[in-house]
Amino acid sequence: MITTIKSQSTEISTLDALWTLYQSQSKKVRQALAKRILEEHKLHQTQAQQQMVKESLTRAFDDLHSGKVRHDARKLFK
Repeated sequence: MITTIKSQSTEISTLDALWTLYQSQSKKVRQALAKRILEEHKLHQTQAQQQMVKESLTRAFDDLHSGKVRHDARKLFK
């Protein structure tokens, strides 16, 4: 007689798996990972700010060249 047993599949989220791996690392490795994550976050913030400034200046110059600006915007840069 053959009996079958249902296997219990335990699923773990990706975040929980990464957290478990992180916790199992030495303090030095955890500090290096935290530093890298913070640097990456700052880089993305800087890039987002640069993109916002670029878009703002592009709109401003487009408005200036299309005649939508009523005052002399060139005086802003003096």
